[in-house]
Amino acid sequence: MPATSERTAPQTTSPATAPRTVSGITKVPPRRRWRPNWIKIVSSLGILVAWEVVVRAGQISPLILPSPLSLIETMWAMVISGLLFKHVGISLYRFAVGFLLGSALGIVLGLLAGSIRWVGDLIDPWVAALYPIPKSALFPLFMMWFGLGDRSKIVTIFTGVIFLVLVNTVTGVKGINPVLLKAAKDLGANRFQLFRKVILPGALPNVFTGLRLGAGIGLILLFITEIEATKAGLGFLLWESYQLMQVKQGFVAVVTFGILGVLATWALQAFERVVCPYR
Repeated sequence: MPATSERTAPQTTSPATAPRTVSGITKVPPRRRWRPNWIKIVSSLGILVAWEVVVRAGQISPLILPSPLSLIETMWAMVISGLLFKHVGISLYRFAVGFLLGSALGIVLGLLAGSIRWVGDLIDPWVAALYPIPKSALFPLFMMWFGLGDRSKIVTIFTGVIFLVLVNTVTGVKGINPVLLKAAKDLGANRFQLFRKVILPGALPNVFTGLRLGAGIGLILLFITEIEATKAGLGFLLWESYQLMQVKQGFVAVVTFGILGVLATWALQAFERVVCPYR
């Protein structure tokens, strides 16, 4: 009696999971292209149109809430005259210096405190004591120490940024999976390699979260510091508009603050996509 051979059904791979190959080379699927979020765009335009219609219909006085088109006209006139660029340039200088210094020192201290126990023990009491203090309450003290110029404003912004970046960086370092650290050590990684290959990449997402939060609080402190003892800057422009009842000019200053916040967030998100492509 002839031997019977077992027949097995050939395994099939679904087209969705099958790798596409050409001459034995696997094709990597292309990155998904950026597409505009139409829901956000339509909702934003809808709010602006409704705002314009309500003001034009006389439901709200333009002295209380100017229409979007009138604000665009006022902003354009301030751009042409150079007034807006003057105040924006001064404010950007104060914000950029305070933010960059606070971010740099916060990242360095956060990485050290999260990686080295005695550094964390040394820094933790100071963070616990100084972090809850409202940074705007320190501004009068900084004015006595550093004068009425830019330095007191930069130090206030620096103080607000550094703690947010530091705390988020420490959280990112301590949140790294211990199995990854042990595996790197077992494979013979030295301290520098452990830091560069495991700790830093693992902490970067939290670092960028701290940077975005720091940018927001930096802009808030920028406004607070510019309404006192200064003659230039967006905060001064807004406060002067309030005192002179120039409603449109005040709204332009508020809108400009919002635009700076959006641009700072977009810039940090773009930088994060470059530095953290694995997210």
